[in-house]
Amino acid sequence: MFTMKKLLAACCGAALAVLAIPVQAQTYPSKAITIVAPYPPGGATDLYARSVANGLAEFGQPTIVDNRAGASGLIGAEYVSRQPADGHTLLIGASSMFSILPQLLPRMKDVASHVEPVSILGFNPSYVVVPASLPVNTIQELISYLKAKPGEYAYGSAGKGTSQHVFMELFKQRAGVDLLPVQYKGSSPMVVDLIAGRVAMAIEQGPAVLSQIKAGRLKALAVTTAKRAQAMPNIPTLSETVLPGFEAVTWFALYAPSGVPKSVIAKMVPQIAKTMNSAEVRERMYAVGVEPASSSPEDVAKRQAAETKTWAGVISQSRITLDE
Repeated sequence: MFTMKKLLAACCGAALAVLAIPVQAQTYPSKAITIVAPYPPGGATDLYARSVANGLAEFGQPTIVDNRAGASGLIGAEYVSRQPADGHTLLIGASSMFSILPQLLPRMKDVASHVEPVSILGFNPSYVVVPASLPVNTIQELISYLKAKPGEYAYGSAGKGTSQHVFMELFKQRAGVDLLPVQYKGSSPMVVDLIAGRVAMAIEQGPAVLSQIKAGRLKALAVTTAKRAQAMPNIPTLSETVLPGFEAVTWFALYAPSGVPKSVIAKMVPQIAKTMNSAEVRERMYAVGVEPASSSPEDVAKRQAAETKTWAGVISQSRITLDE
């Protein structure tokens, strides 16, 4: 028999569950927040991490940036996926970590299922770049140059399974050019060889090549984003020149362990938007070719799902594999 006493107990329990949501938001954060950057210090990921850390510090608790580099971001992401789902340990994730690597590494697929997005943080436009010594000055001339000697030239990328790698494979497929891939351990050594002419071209993010373009050591022939980049508005897009509809952009987003209370996410999202839209952050990011942004968690999830489908086709056609 459902007594009045049981009814009251049930009602009280339901009321407490409802009240718990705003209480969680009010008490968050209750301790230091750690932002995990899964790549070495000094790069774009570090810039995003420190910007987010400064913004979340306005909640009144210390914020710490923890660089846990290695395995294309897997080490840092795996660490965050095992942390309590309370919003006090967060991850800066690049698009390749969640739309490319899960298709190549079973461990990354498992990690991706144990984290959830919070907000987009920004976009890193990538440029089609060639050595200053290469006798081409437009993207049309580059494609003709490559087609004249199929299989004789090589492109460089920051490593197998990186966005630079799959962007180049998509370019090869769409442009109908035959290039040999040369994989490096990061963008820095690749750029050195590109400047020296040891590889003929690359598609690389702004932070790694803008200074070299401005110094005249590299030539930027096109940008891979749908619209022209803020940092170099004079450089045309691939879409408007030779490959209609072409779009490939590296984005970064903030992630949390799965199961973080929705009220905590709801508290973080507007604070991140405020941070990424601040004049200080925008100026600092535009200076290195990064375009800050913000979004809802749902927007990140939709973008991630759509790009996963796109890169699945590229990975299959190019037969890309990656050993752990």
